[in-house]
Amino acid sequence: MTAPGKPTRTAPMTEAVADVVKEWEEIAGSPSELEAFGRAMANMVKDLGLSPAEVRSLATKGSSAKELPCLLEALRISIRALAEKEPMLLNDLRRTCAVCEHKQECDADIAAGTLVPAYQSYCLNVDTLDALRQDANFVAET
Repeated sequence: MTAPGKPTRTAPMTEAVADVVKEWEEIAGSPSELEAFGRAMANMVKDLGLSPAEVRSLATKGSSAKELPCLLEALRISIRALAEKEPMLLNDLRRTCAVCEHKQECDADIAAGTLVPAYQSYCLNVDTLDALRQDANFVAET
């Protein structure tokens, strides 16, 4: 987990990377402009700590992590406490959720009310979420 109270811009920047990559094919410029754009993009990706596979995945799927708040609520993990105490961890959870290949399965479980314990069989965040469930600092009040 990260140091508490450290703000981050990873989520908005990750979305920006996805938007920029999507527009890559629309760029029409001189070879030097394209080269400069490529360098800037590489620096942004490096600064965010994204792998080439994550960049490709974000570019092809977008960066939606709309299922994560539903999952956190179902697991009784306080998103507010997580955002306040571990913002970088929350961003990691969002990024992992955004590139997940099991969105249809997750959405079906959300709709059916069977997300818990079904998520454990496919969720890429399962280990982190299970650890958060055991940490009293992140348990949502009832």
